[in-house]
This record gives sequence, structure tokens and C-alpha cells, in this order.
Amino acid sequence: SGSQPLPALFPSAAMASRRSSSILLAAALGVAMLWAIATLAPMAFVAPPASEELTLRGGVPRNVDAAQAAALGAAVAAMTPEAAHAANQGYAVLQLGWAVFIIGLGPAVLFWIYFNKPEIL
Repeated sequence: SGSQPLPALFPSAAMASRRSSSILLAAALGVAMLWAIATLAPMAFVAPPASEELTLRGGVPRNVDAAQAAALGAAVAAMTPEAAHAANQGYAVLQLGWAVFIIGLGPAVLFWIYFNKPEIL
């Protein structure tokens, strides 16, 4: 009987070296990206202003009394009523949900057409 080659149960040495080199390359790229983020991220943020006369949130000078600050806050809130609603966490989650839904519709429709009506593609 003729000798037939047995199917390879193990990948060849060349295939194994290709697999390990791609894993090493991916790991090296991951480490390089983490290093780049760690070194560049501190430079991306701007230091706060050195002025001590402004508060952190409202920008109201510290020498203004409470009544003036309340009047100023009411005037600003009256000019921009949408800002109070936009800061609500539920509103932000609602916006994100709609964004994911609308962006997800495109691929969903394409997949449905591809698998159910491929003749129209």
C-alpha cells in the first residue's frame, strides 16, 4: 500500500512563529499606547486660573453678598432655562440611549437586508 501523508496535528514551526510574533506585536503596541497615553495625558489638561476671587462653580466673585449672588443666579437661570434640564442625569442617559439606537439602526437594517433580501443590494 502507498504511504499517504498524515494530516498535520500540530501547526508547523513557521505557523507557530507567525502566531507568537503577532501576539508579541499586539502586546508591544498595547504597551506603547499605554505609555503614550500616560506621558501625553498630563499635558492635555490646562491648569485652573490662579485667581482666588472666583468661586469654583458660578464664577461669582467672593466679595458679593448672598442676595446679590442669588439675584445674579436667577438672572442667569432665566436667560438659559434649557441648561437646568440638560444637567439632569436622566436627560443625559436618554440622549445616549437615543444616540445608540439611531446609530445602531444602520447596521441592523443592512444585516436584515443582507440575510433576508440580498437581491436588493
